Amino acid sequence: MTSDDPFEGFESDQTMIKPNPGARRRPETAGSPFGSERAGGGANGTHSAYSSGRFSGDEATLDAVFTASGTSSSVNPLIAACTPLLRLAPQIRTMTSCADPVALRDSLALGVRRFEAQARASGVAAEHVTAARYIVCTMLDEAASGTPWGAGVWARKSLLVTFHNETWGGEKVFQLLSRLAQKPAQHLPLLELMSLVLALGFEGRYRVAGEGRQTLDAVRERLYQMIRKERGSAERALSPHWRGVASQTRQVTELLPVWVVGALALLMLVLVYLAMSFSLGQRSDPAFDTIASIRVGATRPLVIAQAAKPRLAEFLAPEIRDGRVTVNDQVDRSVITIRGDSVFRAGSAEVAERVKPLIQRIAAALNAVPGNVLVTGHTDDQPIRSARYPSNWELSQDRAANVRDLLAATVPPARLKAEGQGDADPLAPNDTPAGRALNRRVEVTLFAKPGT
Repeated sequence: MTSDDPFEGFESDQTMIKPNPGARRRPETAGSPFGSERAGGGANGTHSAYSSGRFSGDEATLDAVFTASGTSSSVNPLIAACTPLLRLAPQIRTMTSCADPVALRDSLALGVRRFEAQARASGVAAEHVTAARYIVCTMLDEAASGTPWGAGVWARKSLLVTFHNETWGGEKVFQLLSRLAQKPAQHLPLLELMSLVLALGFEGRYRVAGEGRQTLDAVRERLYQMIRKERGSAERALSPHWRGVASQTRQVTELLPVWVVGALALLMLVLVYLAMSFSLGQRSDPAFDTIASIRVGATRPLVIAQAAKPRLAEFLAPEIRDGRVTVNDQVDRSVITIRGDSVFRAGSAEVAERVKPLIQRIAAALNAVPGNVLVTGHTDDQPIRSARYPSNWELSQDRAANVRDLLAATVPPARLKAEGQGDADPLAPNDTPAGRALNRRVEVTLFAKPGT
């Protein structure tokens, strides 16, 4: 039965922060990015740290970033408190490299604590502060984990893990939004924050879902209409005396410093590179499918069929009964198939912790039988476009490599090889969710030596 409490499942404001003994603790000094109000970085300190796409990890520079962000004049105290964090999210998403991701994460965690303190001091309800913290942490985690430099360290110790002991909030954020929408007048500050987070590029569960972009646009539109109904229409003119004094046209170089023009040019080059990478992925997929579909016919000599010897099926019998794997022992090979949905999160190549014991069992079975091993990654035909994975081929290759690395802890690495097939070798048609689920898989093939 659905509860009337929209914050059911969220912690209270007494949430305990998990200790982090292995990480560096950054004191709240004048050099900390979120620990002081005195920084004087100004515009020069703010843009030089991010507009080039690189994060230096310098604490004084981060302090300048926060101070330059300032506070918001919004009538919503929740948005006013977390404005500096919201402004950092788009910059993090476009960073192509980061010298010290751990330092950046620790600085953002300090900023989240400052946001909580300021929001409570402004009289925001405790449950609204906790829910807003969950939303902001999820947005910052998505921005960082979608970059090449954040895929590793951020997945192991994200802001959501630090403050809420959860690894992914893309689903829960939209569940919270559905509950808040039932009483928009009561939860208007949170709804306005959620609208701003969506406008800044947060996608959550719609990032890789089918028709996700269209669905997310519809959610944004409904949320905007809901807020407009409660707040009313805004004034058409920003000021009664909006017309300025006429002035002569000035050159761009007179209005902006040279380094700003250079930074903008560099940003444009990065955007062009990403666009060309996505375009290359789209155009290479059909060519790869055509190459993979070519089957060269060969005349094989007549041989007497031999019965396949059970090599791996007996060892993995418990896992087969549980439906976790399937094993096909053939005359010259044995194929172990693992469903991809149980191993990886959508759009990710990181192997889930709960599946690693199964991989170790498979490695023990392979280690008992001589022969080379090929790990092959497969996906469905739903396109993926991100800075890390321009196409399904790169995603399947990375997934196969991660499984191979886990097997290498037991099986000699010289026996192991990994390859990605993308969506080139489906087991079922991709026109139904069930068929696409079958096609998302990892196959571990043991090429048995004669007589084994």
